[in-house]
Amino acid sequence: MTAEDLTARARIRDAAIRLFTERGMEKTSILDIAEEAGVSGGLIRHHFGSKDGLREACDTHVFDELMKFKEEALAKGEADPGFVPTFDTRQLLFRRYMGRAMIDGSAAAAAQFTEIVDGTERWFREQDLDMPDPRACAAALAAMTGGMMILQDHVARALGEEPGTHEAMLRMSLAAGFLFTHPLATPETLKKASESLAAYQRKE
Repeated sequence: MTAEDLTARARIRDAAIRLFTERGMEKTSILDIAEEAGVSGGLIRHHFGSKDGLREACDTHVFDELMKFKEEALAKGEADPGFVPTFDTRQLLFRRYMGRAMIDGSAAAAAQFTEIVDGTERWFREQDLDMPDPRACAAALAAMTGGMMILQDHVARALGEEPGTHEAMLRMSLAAGFLFTHPLATPETLKKASESLAAYQRKE
């Protein structure tokens, strides 16, 4: 594969990410992507085989890049106690893309969600946290953070911010951080709720 091929492949992938994010996969055609990337439809099929193949490549690329962002943020945060995360244009686009991929039911996005749950559960167990069901807690946390990606445009509008901007993402992230560190329910409340649910299930 030549350097020119690599450049064309990346240009096609990046164009597809933009269009899939804005329109969804079903409403985006190979011709739309070809026009956006400035290539032919045949070249897209040459590199990716089909629209499904292109979508899978986009999913993998976006997920890998988001994991890099996360690792870099964690490293910077550990090195600098005053560190405040920033979101560049690519990261904002990738977060919106993942939200759209989850809505569209992408198989790759589903597999990546499971991978996130697996990694979170491992971290919970390594920290030896006092929780009754680490797997369920990991899945719930992944669902909450995934829900923010899926609904981020609606949340941004509710906050009076422009969707897909640094300001909107920062406000959402700081609010989520506050809620995670300031529980809305006490352990006693959770215990009573669990007992009530168990009693209801026994009646059924």
